[in-house]
Amino acid sequence: MMSRSGAVIFLVQLLVAAQRHNVRRQFQSTLYGGGMEPNLHTDADKYQAGMGSWSKTLAPLFIEFIDGIKEGDRVLDVGCGTGSLTFTIADTTKASTVVGTDPSVGYVEYARAQNSHPHVAFEIGDAQKLPYDNGSFDSCVSSLMIQFVSDAHTAAREMRRVTKKGGSVATCVWDNSGGMELSERFWDAAVAVDPGAKRPGDRRYGSASALSELWIASAFANVETRALVIPMEFSSFDDFWSLLSNSQGPPKPYISNLSDDRRQILKERLRTDILGNRPDGSIKLHAKAWAVRGTVPVG
Repeated sequence: MMSRSGAVIFLVQLLVAAQRHNVRRQFQSTLYGGGMEPNLHTDADKYQAGMGSWSKTLAPLFIEFIDGIKEGDRVLDVGCGTGSLTFTIADTTKASTVVGTDPSVGYVEYARAQNSHPHVAFEIGDAQKLPYDNGSFDSCVSSLMIQFVSDAHTAAREMRRVTKKGGSVATCVWDNSGGMELSERFWDAAVAVDPGAKRPGDRRYGSASALSELWIASAFANVETRALVIPMEFSSFDDFWSLLSNSQGPPKPYISNLSDDRRQILKERLRTDILGNRPDGSIKLHAKAWAVRGTVPVG
């Protein structure tokens, strides 16, 4: 039988565990926005089925733009998700250490399971309070994350803090002015058949000017921006529709909440908009992201 003191200790442990779980859920809601799809940033498999593949395609272009990762560098990937950028850095540069950090336990566990690199590590971390000492890394990067942080300025300053003087710091965000063809085509069709359909709000920092202003306000030097454009390819319209219906993102919950009849009307409208009069076949769209880079001032 458990002693009274043992019972008290056990109860305290339960309360601490419950509090940690609640804090983590509150943190993810604050970081990513409570109005988004449930488990949007926790279900790694669903993320990989959609946006994860585009993140992987975007990564080489982003690394080329960063142009500051040298042999022997220590690199931090903030908001690493399932590790697309982290792994691409490990595969295409001569960095000695690459660390990916993310608040999502599901994403970090997924990335760890995929990791075969001895110089790559994945850790739980808050972009607004990075658990590293000043100047711990030679370069700090972040892909498709900064728009989800409740205080992007704090996150940018933290990225600057943990980077050595003269080191490169960069981020990128999907365009918010029509550069995401998949999203534009879907919501154009949705609004056409359902005037009550609401497009998602503009992605914060989804423009060259917004990112430049954020980096300048965060006291980076040598600030530059660039548009990065990648293809989004599908083998057929059904492949395209399957991604919209099953992968994470705003279209999925919208489609799921439609009646069967309304869902079919939307599907056929979108099919016409995408294919026109041509027979079903491969579909190629484009997605544009804006990237910004800067250096930590030496003086």
